[in-house]
Amino acid sequence: MPSPLTAKAVEKAKPDPENPKRREIPDGGSGLYLVVQPSGAKSWAARYRNAAGKPVKLTLGKYHEEAFPLSLARQRLRETLDAVDRGIDPAAAKRAAKAAADLVTLPTTMGDLADVYVKRYLKKRVRRWEAAQGEIDNHIRPRLGSVSLVDLSRAHGRQMVQEIAETYPVAANRALARLNAILNWAVGEDLIEANPMVGIKRASAEAPRERVLSDAELREVWQASDTLGYPAGEIVKMLILTGQRRDEVRSAPWSEFNLEERTWIIPTARFKGGRPHMVPLSDAVLERLASMPFKDRAEHVFIGRIKGKPFHNLEKPKAALDKAIAEARGEDSEAMQPWTLHDLRRTCRTGMSRLGIARDVAERVIGHAVGGKLGATYDVYEYRDEKARALSAWGDHVLAVVEGKQSDNVVPMRAGK
Repeated sequence: MPSPLTAKAVEKAKPDPENPKRREIPDGGSGLYLVVQPSGAKSWAARYRNAAGKPVKLTLGKYHEEAFPLSLARQRLRETLDAVDRGIDPAAAKRAAKAAADLVTLPTTMGDLADVYVKRYLKKRVRRWEAAQGEIDNHIRPRLGSVSLVDLSRAHGRQMVQEIAETYPVAANRALARLNAILNWAVGEDLIEANPMVGIKRASAEAPRERVLSDAELREVWQASDTLGYPAGEIVKMLILTGQRRDEVRSAPWSEFNLEERTWIIPTARFKGGRPHMVPLSDAVLERLASMPFKDRAEHVFIGRIKGKPFHNLEKPKAALDKAIAEARGEDSEAMQPWTLHDLRRTCRTGMSRLGIARDVAERVIGHAVGGKLGATYDVYEYRDEKARALSAWGDHVLAVVEGKQSDNVVPMRAGK
């Protein structure tokens, strides 16, 4: 029989980077389990047999060292088993209550429909749903949320696209695609009769981006990020130093980091490549992580305003960065060429090549598969030393640029220096 859990063991429990599935750690043979998701999120579950003798699993709630610790989970288990002894199936009762709650009034506005779409489809069926949620909250809801579904017309959609495209043409395309996705889903669910947005053209054609920031521009972005502070400014610096994707950085939980081993392992559930990805931590990154506020009591590295959730919206911080850079340059200077946060990833990749990092190593640093599809035996620690030297060289270069000690005429150096 497995040993009972302890509060310390629960706190230290982490996902298995070699296994993309969740872990279920038993509390002895009591029927209580600590469930650890690949993302690092933890919850409590009870297992029992109902009156028909069938095994049942009941989720008790999310783990929290204060709000839902081991002691409270054991109490909830006792209550669950007491109910079973009285002939009640707690899991069935929970499902019945949820079904009753889902019998809500049909949506009448676009905002209502968006809420139903997020609850019934987006969060259940889309693995990386946060970006789609951002498109809804940042673009669709502010412009169309109060519009009645009866009155919703193609003119509303066209006006939304035009307004967004004035500043963010690519975002306008994304918002239109999301709006169509919501309305097409609603047609399939018999919530509306037809999608009135059919036929609206995208704001602009999207060509593959090739923007790479110069060292001087990289210095400007870094210095401007100082004006944002935590968390947005630190997210920008993490993007620069690691070359990882925006959402992988923004929503990273502390459970993915091992500061002693100098590793950040992004699990399959959060990594676009559909496999775990290991990012070695350079001195520059470790220094920033060590100075993060709330690191001893927050679930995420970059916390947002909603408790237990990561920082969400980077659109306003990006606009603030552009404004800070323009003010630093002055009215008489040429404006910085348009750039996106994703360009920081391309800048990191290109910068490693300039430093003499081998192509296959640089590709692995940013999580690209090298040599075709990776097999099921993919080793998350493969090329660890080479990637560590590459990111160390890149971090040293970035800090030298920020301090004004390096120019665009960089002399290539080997990662193993």
